[in-house]
Amino acid sequence: MVECSDLLVRVNPAGDGDEAETVGLARRLRAELLDLDIDAVEPVSEAVAPAGAKGLSSLAGMLAVRWGTAGLAAVLARIRDWVTRNGCSAEVTIDGDTVKVTGATRRQQEQLVNAWLARHAASS
Repeated sequence: MVECSDLLVRVNPAGDGDEAETVGLARRLRAELLDLDIDAVEPVSEAVAPAGAKGLSSLAGMLAVRWGTAGLAAVLARIRDWVTRNGCSAEVTIDGDTVKVTGATRRQQEQLVNAWLARHAASS
């Protein structure tokens, strides 16, 4: 089971991407997140799925991240940069609170992410 302290990231390809594309994008994001000083980043499987997940297809492209010393802000900054470079979006959830990271302008996205981070400042 995914722990409450985990950050859940769901990668969403642009357009009508299929499951294989979604999994590939998640694999690339995982590789970039591992460059940070984080405790773990793993694909979410049925065995560790969060409560309410419906079937294996709903888990495609989902990662569980334990950010460790890198800090939540660093993880979000990396996800935001990655989304911009890859032309896709990501939904980032902690404690049931989700922010969608998209191709919005850098300033718009930064404002959304900063408001979301402020709600979870004690976690980082």
